[in-house]
Amino acid sequence: AKFELNAKSAEPSESSGNEEEDAEPEDGIKQEIESDDAARDAESTPSDEEKHVPTAVEKGKIKEADSSDEAEEKEMKKLVTVGQEADLAKAFNELEESDIQKPKTAKERKLMSIVFGGKSEFVSQLTAQATDRKLKRKRKQEQLFAEAQSSDEEDTKPVERTAAWQDSDDENDDDVNDPQVKRNKYVREQGKLTYERRRKKFEQIVGNPKWADLDRVQEPDSDDEILQTVGHVVKSQKSAGDLPKEMIELKVLRRLNRETKKEGPILSICFHPTSMVAMIAGKAGLVSIVAVDGVRNEKLHTIGLPKFNLVCAQLTPDGNEAIFGSQRRFYHVYNLISGQSNTLPIPYQENWSMRNFRISPSGQYLASIGLCGEVHLLSGKTKELLRTIQLRYTCTALAFTPDSRYLFCHTCDSEVYVYSLEKQCIVNVFYDDGCVNGSSIALCPNGQYVATGNAQGIANIYQLEATLQQKTPVPLKTISNLTTSIGSVTFNATSELLAIASPVVKNAVRLVHVRSGTVFRNFPTQNSNMMGCVTTVAFSPSGGYLAIGDQNGFVSLFRVKHYQNY
Repeated sequence: AKFELNAKSAEPSESSGNEEEDAEPEDGIKQEIESDDAARDAESTPSDEEKHVPTAVEKGKIKEADSSDEAEEKEMKKLVTVGQEADLAKAFNELEESDIQKPKTAKERKLMSIVFGGKSEFVSQLTAQATDRKLKRKRKQEQLFAEAQSSDEEDTKPVERTAAWQDSDDENDDDVNDPQVKRNKYVREQGKLTYERRRKKFEQIVGNPKWADLDRVQEPDSDDEILQTVGHVVKSQKSAGDLPKEMIELKVLRRLNRETKKEGPILSICFHPTSMVAMIAGKAGLVSIVAVDGVRNEKLHTIGLPKFNLVCAQLTPDGNEAIFGSQRRFYHVYNLISGQSNTLPIPYQENWSMRNFRISPSGQYLASIGLCGEVHLLSGKTKELLRTIQLRYTCTALAFTPDSRYLFCHTCDSEVYVYSLEKQCIVNVFYDDGCVNGSSIALCPNGQYVATGNAQGIANIYQLEATLQQKTPVPLKTISNLTTSIGSVTFNATSELLAIASPVVKNAVRLVHVRSGTVFRNFPTQNSNMMGCVTTVAFSPSGGYLAIGDQNGFVSLFRVKHYQNY
């Protein structure tokens, strides 16, 4: 039984073995194909030994290499210009030959070429960018040139000037608006032309003023030519010509003491001879030194004289000292350079004070009005009393000649005394024409004219030579525009302009053209109605500024446009 079972089991094995032998050729072909595929995969796929996982250090080196590549490319882009293609190609070759890690596979090379481009593509791109920049600059320059040319053409076109301001009330016709006038068609039509008729009639009678001429040539504002500092004055070589008469060009500026306003009633205004500075003294015992520019008029210094009862203040001709006088028996001398103040007493045996004094143009003498017709003459340097001049009447005003040779003394009567400082005696006494009580006197800087003012509101202009020789000289011109006592007569630096003022009534100030003897009709203007009772008038050293002080404590400042300098 066992044998049979073994035999039966062996039969299928033999049959299976024969089947395997029949299938051997097919299995061999499959193995060969599989071996060929494995070989190809082995060639394309690296082995386990060749596979390598980069460490953190190696990753850092790779990043550094990439960043260095980017930095070099940026530097090359900065250096590229239109004419540097050859240098760029050479630099690119050097970059390729450097030790930078190159891509290994074709895939990496393809990606790099897509991102960065090849050598020729890189150069062509940079060249195109440079060309575009050059074209943009050229277009911009052409555009700017075209705009500048068009603006020049617009500037050359004549501009039609129009009136700066028109009053709508001028167009109203009083006759037409009057209810008593019959409003027929003729009146209504004529009312439309009323304004034009009135304007033409005004021009026929008065004339067209120069400032209203639309076709006049615009002159540069002379304010820009004045130094806007407190430095030394530079004299202009340009001649302004003769001062025109009847009309004077003035510009109202800001008040000279706009930053202080505490001086009280103004007693004296003195312009510094060499610097654009003015000294303002008031009854309150306060003296202000301000910069003169017409815009800010900045306060530079303040001198306080409490309980001094200040009456008169003057600057020395060199501008180094200021002398302050009062009713008391002493006076102050203030040094503007060092800032020191000295109090000097009046001689004990004398019974007078420095309530009204004048300094000679040479600075050698100082004359002060005393009591009972006395005039005291002091040394300008040492302040010692030299001599006393006795007059028949009480002296009211003093004035030195420009050469400091003569001293003119106006009295409360009509007499004017002429004292010679060289001969030390009175050389002439003349009578002021039309004067009952003398109040003021002034001499022009060029030494040609003498101006006097009296309590009756009359001002006379004389020839200097006539007053030195004649007893009753005939005045060249008599100004009777004021009706109250004249307290101030002042010449400007060129002796072309004379200012007369009265402290009795408001706005009583006039400007006189000396050569013609005519009063300027456009001063004071409506803008200057703010002035109160005028107490003092002063001109700047070259006549460019006019300052007027009043009893309200204000100092009005005007720019005289005819004169270029301070």
